[in-house]
Amino acid sequence: MNPIHEMNEKKKLIITTALKLFSAKGSAATSMQEIAELCGMSKGSLYLMFKSKEELEASTLEYCMFALIDEMTQIEHEAGLTSRERLHRQIETLLIHVSELKEFLRVQLRSMMMDDEQKHGDKCNPQHRDLEVRTLHWFKGKLEDLYGPEIEPYTIDLIILTHGLFLSYVKIWFTEMPSLTVAKMATNMLQTIDYTAQGLLEHKPAPLILLEHWPAWTSESYADSPMLRHPVHIIKQMQDIITSDLQPGQLRTDALETIAILKQEMMEFTPRRAIILGMMHNLNHIPAIQPLHSELQHIMDAMYSRFIQADSSNQ
Repeated sequence: MNPIHEMNEKKKLIITTALKLFSAKGSAATSMQEIAELCGMSKGSLYLMFKSKEELEASTLEYCMFALIDEMTQIEHEAGLTSRERLHRQIETLLIHVSELKEFLRVQLRSMMMDDEQKHGDKCNPQHRDLEVRTLHWFKGKLEDLYGPEIEPYTIDLIILTHGLFLSYVKIWFTEMPSLTVAKMATNMLQTIDYTAQGLLEHKPAPLILLEHWPAWTSESYADSPMLRHPVHIIKQMQDIITSDLQPGQLRTDALETIAILKQEMMEFTPRRAIILGMMHNLNHIPAIQPLHSELQHIMDAMYSRFIQADSSNQ
């Protein structure tokens, strides 16, 4: 679930107003008083919603991230696009967002780089970890759509490559070559991924980092979080049990088709809760997977409650 869909209107007004000011003149040159005045409220009321300017900046960055996810998801469900065209459009969308938020992101990226070491030592925000795991599953699916399942061992290598390319492009774009275009960068990035993937598949070198050694892929639990396991892990177990325990027939076929839909939906950036609950209802009558069904139901309830509570705590 995308938390900005559950955000109250007052909080959304503050964040979008701050975002416009941060993007136009940078966060350092924007005061909380200025934000409050443009929102038609007192500075004291603003501080009731956000305890500090740093908290507002963090919320604004998170809002940008989930707004981007919304657009990426719309492209994902757009008909008539090949896998390559869809990914190309998504890369362009990401770059356009970065361009529009240039001044704000410049400060945020510098800040994140300066205290990255400290943040790695802190407890990971469960919502951020969930997004990290979901992004990993999404990118893995993208690679397999483009290059086939044989690319799986090189998933992490290609993630590292793509991440490095993107940050390098943005840095050059911001500082040295503002004339670079979104279309050219997106095309070049996708071509570089193509050439690398084709070389890996042809020569089959040993991966630098195996997927099963990557923390975001293997982590089964989040500290201080009701989300005990990532839903995709549970769905995979359901699939294995149904495949091995149910006799061939319509019940087994229907159950496996439902599992496939459920798995695909959970791998989306913003899973549609109604579809997930509908698919889970279809599996509710299979005794062999009841414990896993209950665990998945608990996780979905926890995800929904966490996003609602995160918003209501600031009202």
